Amino acid sequence: MSDTYEPPKVWEWKQNSNQAFANINRPTAGAQQEKELPIGKHPLQLYSLGTPNGVKVTIMLEELLAKGHSGAEYDAWLINIGDGSQFGSGFVAANPNSKIPALMDHSEETPLRVFESGSILLYLAEKFGEFIPQDHAGRTECLNWLFWQMPLAVDGSTTRPCCVISALPLATKRRAARLAGSIKSRQLSSPTNFAASLGQIVAPACR
Repeated sequence: MSDTYEPPKVWEWKQNSNQAFANINRPTAGAQQEKELPIGKHPLQLYSLGTPNGVKVTIMLEELLAKGHSGAEYDAWLINIGDGSQFGSGFVAANPNSKIPALMDHSEETPLRVFESGSILLYLAEKFGEFIPQDHAGRTECLNWLFWQMPLAVDGSTTRPCCVISALPLATKRRAARLAGSIKSRQLSSPTNFAASLGQIVAPACR
C-alpha cells in the first residue's frame, strides 16, 4: 500500500460507493428521516454502539453502579450507524453532530442532552461526584489526560488513533499508533500524572 495520500481537491460524497462505512458521514447536517428515539424506564438513556468510542460511557455507568449509585441506572439503545440510524430526527435532537454516543438525562426537570464521549464522561463524573479529583491541580491533570485520549480508541492493550485518520496510509497510522502507545507506556511508569488519573475518569476512557 502506498505511504502517500493525495486528498481530492473537491470532496464528493458518493452514497452508492459500496464502501462499508459510506453511510457514517454525510455532507449535510440535520435529520434525514423521521424517527423518534425509544425511552426506557430509567433516568439515563444511552444511545450508542459497541465501538471503541461507544463503550466508554457504558464502562463509566457500570463503574458508577458498582459504587452504589442507583441514579446511574440506564437503558441502552442500539444506534446502527451502518444503516444511517444516527440521522433519525430523534437522535439528531440528542446530538446534532449525528455521532454516537449520546445520553439523555431524564432525571432533570427538563430532559438534558449530553453528547461527545468526553463530555458525557465529565458530566457523569460531576453529576455523581466520582472519578474526578476535587482539588484544582488534580482535576486539571485528570482532564489533561481525558482530552488527550479523545481522538484515540483503545483496542485491547493497544492505544491507536481511531477513524479520524482512517483515510491515511497504513504506515502513517502505524507510526501514530506507536507514538500514542509510547506516550501511554511512559506515563504509566510514573506514580503521578496519567497513572494516577487511571483511578479517575480517564480509566473508562482508556480502558
